[in-house]
Amino acid sequence: MVARDSSKSPEVALPRIAALFLVVFDRKVGYTIAWKREITGLKLDGVVEYKSLPSGLHNCDEDLVYFVHEQYAGISAFANRPADESERNAHFAAVGVLVKPSGRLGRSWLHAQRLRHLVDNIVDDTNNTDVLQEYWEQNRIAVEDEQDVGDGEPSTDHHPSNQRKQRALSDAAGLHSRNPTLSHHHPAMSLAQHLDTFGPLIFPLQRAALLKKRILVVSPAPVHTACNLVYNLSVLSNIPPSVADTLQDRGALYPLRPLFNIGIHDIDYLSQLASDAKPQNSWIACTTDDILETKSKLYDVLVELPSRGAVVTGVKQWPHIRTSTGEDIKATQRDLRRYYALKRELNRVQHARRALQNEREDEEAIEDDDTENENAPLVPSRPDQRSDQDQYVQLEGEAKLAEPSSWTSIAYTSFLWWASAGEKDALLDDEACQDARLLDDLPLPAPSRQSLRSGRKRSFGQEDSDGDDERLQSVAVTLVAYAHRLTTLVISTLADIVQVAEAERRDGDESTITIHSEDLRRMGLDEWSQSDEEFVKAMAALYFGRDGVETVGRTVDLCGLKIC
Repeated sequence: MVARDSSKSPEVALPRIAALFLVVFDRKVGYTIAWKREITGLKLDGVVEYKSLPSGLHNCDEDLVYFVHEQYAGISAFANRPADESERNAHFAAVGVLVKPSGRLGRSWLHAQRLRHLVDNIVDDTNNTDVLQEYWEQNRIAVEDEQDVGDGEPSTDHHPSNQRKQRALSDAAGLHSRNPTLSHHHPAMSLAQHLDTFGPLIFPLQRAALLKKRILVVSPAPVHTACNLVYNLSVLSNIPPSVADTLQDRGALYPLRPLFNIGIHDIDYLSQLASDAKPQNSWIACTTDDILETKSKLYDVLVELPSRGAVVTGVKQWPHIRTSTGEDIKATQRDLRRYYALKRELNRVQHARRALQNEREDEEAIEDDDTENENAPLVPSRPDQRSDQDQYVQLEGEAKLAEPSSWTSIAYTSFLWWASAGEKDALLDDEACQDARLLDDLPLPAPSRQSLRSGRKRSFGQEDSDGDDERLQSVAVTLVAYAHRLTTLVISTLADIVQVAEAERRDGDESTITIHSEDLRRMGLDEWSQSDEEFVKAMAALYFGRDGVETVGRTVDLCGLKIC
C-alpha cells in the first residue's frame, strides 16, 4: 500500500521512512528516545535527540525541525503542553522520521502535518505508542529495499558527486517533477516571508551562497523558519542549466550543502569540513546554540536573525549579517533599488489577484437571487486599496541596510547633473529597463476559481489555505526564477569576458581580464560598490579559474584632468 498526502493531492506519495522515533524529556537524564523503529544498521541513539530538539525549544509551544543524519534527511514535530509542578510544569515531546536521500530533504515535509498530529495525540501520554507503530508499518521502507538504502555513503558527503551536480542544475524551483504544486509545508512557501524579513539584504546573502561560503544562521527558537531559510538559500544559489556549460571549473557546480539544524554536537563534523576547503564542502545551517557563533574558524558568514516580532520603539528589527572577521555585510544601492522594483511588482500582482477575486464575487452576487441578498447595497463596498499600493516603494528603515553612496558616485552623478542631466536619467532608465526584463514573463499564475471561492466562503479567523498557498507558491516560484536570472546575468557576462581574454591569449596578446563599470552594469551589479567588485573577482576565480582579475571604475575627466 502506497501512502498518500491527502492534504493536497491524492497523486503525491509520501516518501518512505527509514526511521520513526519519539523523543521525550526525562527529569533525570534530559531528552531521551522513548520509542523508536529503524531499518537495520541505522543508529539513532545519541544523535536524533539533539538534532530534533534544538536548545531553547522548551520555551515554544510547537515547532518543525529539519536536520540531516548520515545520508538521511530528518524532520521532527515538537509539542509543549502544560503539566503539574512535579513534571516541571510542562510535557515535551517530539516525533520525527528519517527518509531516504532524495534532493535536499527527500520531500520529508510531506510528513509534517501527520507528525504534528501524532505528537499532539501523545504528548500528554507518551506510553500511547500504538499510533506510532501503525504509522511505521504504513510508511516504512520495504524490507527488500533496506539493503539499497543501507549501502549509502557516509555523512561526509550526503549525495554522490554526479547526483549533487545534477541536482544543482535541475532543482531550480524545488518542485517535484511529478507534482509541480508545492505542498503547504514545502520550505519554499516561506520565501515571501524571507523577502520581508531580509529586505534588500537577501541579495548579498544570495551572492555569499553563490560564492560557496560557509553560512551559519543563528536563530532563536522556534527554528522552522530558519530551517526553511537554509533550504531556500541553497536553492537560490543553484547554477541555472542555461549557463552551466560555460563554466570552466565544473567542481563549482556542487550545490551549497544544507545541513539544517545543527548544535554543539556537530562541531567536530564542521571542523572536518573546514580542514578541506573545497566547493563541495561549503554548507549552510542554522542553530540556536550561541556558542557556535564564537567558532569563527568554522564559518565564513554569520546571519543573526531577530526574535520573532522583535520591535524596538515601533521600528522593525532586521537581521545582522557579518563575516567571520566581524565585517558587516550590507546591500548595495543597486540592491536597494532592485528590491523596491521587485516588491512593487509583487504588490501589483497581489492587487490584480484582489481585483479578480472582487470581480468574481460580484458576478456570483448578481447570480445569487435568494432573499438573503435582497437588502444588499447596489454598489458593494471595497476596502481602500490605495493605502497599500505604495507599500513597498520606500519602507522605513530599509535604506540603512544598504551601503552609503560612495563619494565617487555622488561626484559623478552631480557632475552629470551639471553637465548633462539627461545622461544621468538615461543611466537610471537603463537600470529600470534591466529590472523590467528580469521581471518579464515571470511565473505569476492567476488565482484559480477554487481558491477564489474558498476566499469568499471563509469565516472570521479561518485561514484561506487554498488561496494563500496559491499566492505563496506563486511568490516562491517567482523569487527563485528571479534569483536565477540574476545569476545568469553575472555568469553569462563573465563568460563573454573570459572568452574574449582567451581569444586574445591565443593571438599572443595579454590575456589579463579587466572588468569595466559597464560590465558591472550588464551583470546587474553596482558599479560604485567595492563589495560588488570583490564579488565579481571571486566569481571569476571560483567558476572560471581566473585569478588576478582587475576592475576599472567609471571616471570623470574635465579638460583632460581626471576629477574622480
